[in-house]
Amino acid sequence: MTPAATAPLRSDKMPAGIPFIIANEFAERFCFYGVNAILVQYMIQFLHFGDAKAQTWQALFKAGAYFFPLLGAIVSDVFLAKFRTIISFSIVYVLGCFTIAFSTGETSMVIGMFLMAFGTGGIKPCVSTNVGDQFTSANAHLIERAFSYFYLAINIGSAFSIYFCPVLLADSEYGPRYAFGMPGVMMAFATLVFWLGRSKFAVVPAAMSKPGLALPGFLLVFFAVLAFTVFVFTASGNNILLATFTLLGTLAAVAALFLKTGLRKRLPDELRAWLERSLTGEGLRIVGKLSLLYLFVAFFWSLWDQSNGNSWTVQAQSALMDKHLFGFLGGMPAFANLATYEMLPSQVQVVNGLFIVILVPIFTFGIYPLLGKFFAVTPLRKMGIGMFVTASSFLIVASIEQRIQGGETVSMWWQITAYAVLTAGEVLVSITALEYSYKQAPLYMKSFIMSLFLLSTSVGNAFTAAVNSIMIEPLQASEIVTGEQTWVSVQDAAAFVTGQKIDFAGDNGITVSEAEGKSGPLAGTFLVAEVDEAGGRLRLMDKVSRQPVPSSGSFKAGEAEVSTYSLVGPVYFLFFAALMAGVAVLFIFFAMWFKEQTYVRENG
Repeated sequence: MTPAATAPLRSDKMPAGIPFIIANEFAERFCFYGVNAILVQYMIQFLHFGDAKAQTWQALFKAGAYFFPLLGAIVSDVFLAKFRTIISFSIVYVLGCFTIAFSTGETSMVIGMFLMAFGTGGIKPCVSTNVGDQFTSANAHLIERAFSYFYLAINIGSAFSIYFCPVLLADSEYGPRYAFGMPGVMMAFATLVFWLGRSKFAVVPAAMSKPGLALPGFLLVFFAVLAFTVFVFTASGNNILLATFTLLGTLAAVAALFLKTGLRKRLPDELRAWLERSLTGEGLRIVGKLSLLYLFVAFFWSLWDQSNGNSWTVQAQSALMDKHLFGFLGGMPAFANLATYEMLPSQVQVVNGLFIVILVPIFTFGIYPLLGKFFAVTPLRKMGIGMFVTASSFLIVASIEQRIQGGETVSMWWQITAYAVLTAGEVLVSITALEYSYKQAPLYMKSFIMSLFLLSTSVGNAFTAAVNSIMIEPLQASEIVTGEQTWVSVQDAAAFVTGQKIDFAGDNGITVSEAEGKSGPLAGTFLVAEVDEAGGRLRLMDKVSRQPVPSSGSFKAGEAEVSTYSLVGPVYFLFFAALMAGVAVLFIFFAMWFKEQTYVRENG
């Protein structure tokens, strides 16, 4: 007589491998966010990039970092499994960190950024899905708590690095080498910690895990060509969206070729089985519906990542952004030191991690149960609400930009308020989507599905890079008059407004006087201080201090590159706010159509 089936015993014990994964994630996120926090500041201050160019490169770096999870997922699910994939890509990651730390110019910086993006991208889908793999049906109720710990580790690690790396960059004694070197040391530590936990992890074997199976040579060539193509597109700084979708189409075409033709016989049985399960029938349906979901999430990331070392940091550089957070304590002698404390522009990002620590328990134990009394708080409803909340944060930033452009001093507390609103949107969208992605994927393709989720961040940043690139409008500068004031003659000067940005690049022959008696080329971003409509010219002022720009030299019109932006001042942020609001409206109809199904590993 066959004994009756019994339900697995419930376990309230957290898996032994979770602490190693959490520690690894803390150190790795310290590295990534530390580098990311200071990239724009470094490119503007040390390489004299214009604001739009610096923001484009930083967005391209993030786009690459979230594109390569697609490659890492395939390597993990099909060939190496998660542990060996994480270790392999982590080594590349460490090399990239130190390449940036010891870079001497734009070329070496780009190489380091590519290696970092390749390394962090390769491990991303593996680390997060490795959290879920540690659980069975007996303790699946602890998955949400583990993902909360995981997300807290991300934000605590990022908070520490976002605070300390800008300090090192701003210190003349340390500078870029130490500011980028410290994250490299942390990444090396992250790799060591993960290796030490190797005996604690539950392992889901790769599709080609049997002895004797080897990676077909044609796939090695394909992966090499894929990586090189991404590098070329990224290095060119153009057509990143086209590159992303072209490469996705290439992957789909290659998979279809090997599944629908006689070439499928050349594939090992395990690889063919994985492709058939993942990209045909039910697997293909899951990929399709989640890809549509991630397209909506991509626009959330386009906005969120601008707060993370991008346009929000550029806004905070202005001297009109009062960064003395506790200046109101100036009349109290006991708090004199605190009253004089001034936050660095790149450091303001640290409040995002702090708000995560505060808001996660508030939402988990307060807001969600409260909302549950009125309607079912489903993951899709959380994400929809979060998109509207995210859009509203950009309305606050647009208001700040309008006041700064008009010459008004604005307290940093206003941008911190925008961070609080944006972080609420992050809790609703990002944490929910991360957990939801794991549960909606079958066991055999969880890394692949997670890579598609991470690809939404790549597409979002690619969109941001495209906007920053497209909005640049070349100007025909016929003359630059130097002296105590710098005047630039342009066509249709009357179309400009005070506070509008103008970028200079190339060998234009003009030298400007900088702080402490130093001098440098007329390069980077400056602001319009005055519009002389009758004379057809614009007077420049420094972007940060808003002081006059003393200059000397003879203008080389043929070699100069002068440009401005079509999205002027607050219009830039209003554009993204309107975009996010429109996407959120469309998401309501998508959520009504989407059908859910949960997959977790059975006990044992």
